[in-house]
Amino acid sequence: MKNKTAKQIVNAYRIKFALIVLLYVIALGALIYLMSINFLVAILGVIVLGVSVRAPFEKLREKEIESIIYEELDPEKYGEVLALGVLKKSARHQTLLQMSIGAHDDILKYVKESDKKTFHPIDRCNNLYREGYVYFERGEYDKLPGVVQRYEKLKAANPKVAYVLNNFTVFDKFDAFADDDYEYVVDVCDIDIAENNSKKQNHKLTYINVSFYRAVSLYKLGKFEEARAGFENIINYAPKMHKAKLSKDFIELIDKEK
Repeated sequence: MKNKTAKQIVNAYRIKFALIVLLYVIALGALIYLMSINFLVAILGVIVLGVSVRAPFEKLREKEIESIIYEELDPEKYGEVLALGVLKKSARHQTLLQMSIGAHDDILKYVKESDKKTFHPIDRCNNLYREGYVYFERGEYDKLPGVVQRYEKLKAANPKVAYVLNNFTVFDKFDAFADDDYEYVVDVCDIDIAENNSKKQNHKLTYINVSFYRAVSLYKLGKFEEARAGFENIINYAPKMHKAKLSKDFIELIDKEK
């Protein structure tokens, strides 16, 4: 996919999308025909078809579109694909692009407007992460405790929402960083990187984000050579992402320390 243009990616996505729709139409037609032979089996088939209808479309979107960010780490191409209107405008896609290019003001504006409209715990959790993400990249570490406190309240109010609970690790990093516990952040990041690398389908975007938390923590500890190595790795691994620019800024700071 790396050698494909945005238009080629969109055309391929639309063809595959149409094929999935066609297969579902054929399956539905077969089930309707089956009703005259075995009504109960046909009804069961319709229910199964209805329950499973979203999965292939989500898998297609993830493989053909979202992988441009998650795996190729190419926000420019991702933006071109979104501009072609292949996906409906949504917070997930727009903010993913904004976070990748460092559009901090746009992200905070979205979070502020979104929090006025939604009270769903998953949406609130995502918005808190976006807010903390911006503050960390901006170096506004004094604002992280407020984000963590609101997350803790959200978690306490929604003890059965797995998505909220599963996002604990990133807020744990924010909390430790705000408390100047940089050694802890480095240790947790090492664990996260090892776990991500051990997965069958590891996310390169996750690797870059965690690597950045780790490198900044090393810088704060005064371990400049280790921090430099971390920042250089990010620049080489994801040169088109905003974190590459931030990494260059940190390397300049390290050079001034000499």
